[in-house]
Amino acid sequence: MPRIVSFVLVAALLAPLVGATQDAPPSFLGEPDAPRIAALRNAEITDVKKGKGGRSLGFQITLADGTRGYFKPKQTFSAAHWYSEVAAYYLDRELRLGRVPPTTGRKLDWSILAKAAGTDDRVDELGIAPDGTIKGAFIWWIPEPLKRLRMGRKWERWIRIQKTLPITPYQRPVDYRADLNRRPGVREATDPSRPLAKNPDTAERPAELSDLILFDYLTQNVDRWGGDFTNVRTRGLGGPLIYLDNGAGFWLGEQRLGLMEARLKALQRFRRATIEAVRALDVGALAERMRSDPLAPVLNDKQLDGLRQRRQAVLDHVEALIARYGEAPVLPW
Repeated sequence: MPRIVSFVLVAALLAPLVGATQDAPPSFLGEPDAPRIAALRNAEITDVKKGKGGRSLGFQITLADGTRGYFKPKQTFSAAHWYSEVAAYYLDRELRLGRVPPTTGRKLDWSILAKAAGTDDRVDELGIAPDGTIKGAFIWWIPEPLKRLRMGRKWERWIRIQKTLPITPYQRPVDYRADLNRRPGVREATDPSRPLAKNPDTAERPAELSDLILFDYLTQNVDRWGGDFTNVRTRGLGGPLIYLDNGAGFWLGEQRLGLMEARLKALQRFRRATIEAVRALDVGALAERMRSDPLAPVLNDKQLDGLRQRRQAVLDHVEALIARYGEAPVLPW
């Protein structure tokens, strides 16, 4: 029998996640988080399959109430930070973006996952605890097809006041470095045979992309661009942009990465409501809400301080742009 989670329990679980206003409970594209988070945290597991694709090892899980999720366990692979997936969810709701699928920390018995993992070599990278459990990020599975957003070369002009950008930072780190260091006459790493971007597929898309770049800067997610925009997906063809694969963020070391600084600097047009949300962001309050997660603490003091630094860098960048170009071009949406 599916486990029935009472309304009272759901409310208790999600109350700490509610942001500054009680009128806007946490939601994903307007769909309430509460029942999904409650299921991901508590419902019994009925089926487990090994995830497909990607460098890290994950698991597709079906729960007793029919909810499906993707479990990203603790592992040593550098772009698979389970805590980054969880922190990205909380930050997304704090900024009232609603683009990260419902996500929670959960600890599972490795025995539940072992059969699906089989002889996969990546099992050796997993952080299985001495008691046989493993913690990780449990992410609600979006049922609709996710479409890759292929925009073409030089799409960056949609998010810029100055149209020229000789070397785009919105590509794989290795390709960006190659372009920066290439000798005269050597072809750029960005494939010149790809068609040039034309008009955005929707009127909302430039503002959505601006939000995404800003969000990735705050989370330090270096693994968004490249591979023909593998991690830039929409919920259905022409649908809203969603923020998947947030595991390559909230690094334990350097808190201001050169590549991420370049991505912020290249961004010159912003949604007014998003900048207001960044201005209102209280990192201490965010940390307090993350304490409600089953695997709290999600981030340490160094990571939280890094988020404060990056928040201020965003605001300083926007103010500098406004001083140079005026408010209307910088905040057009």
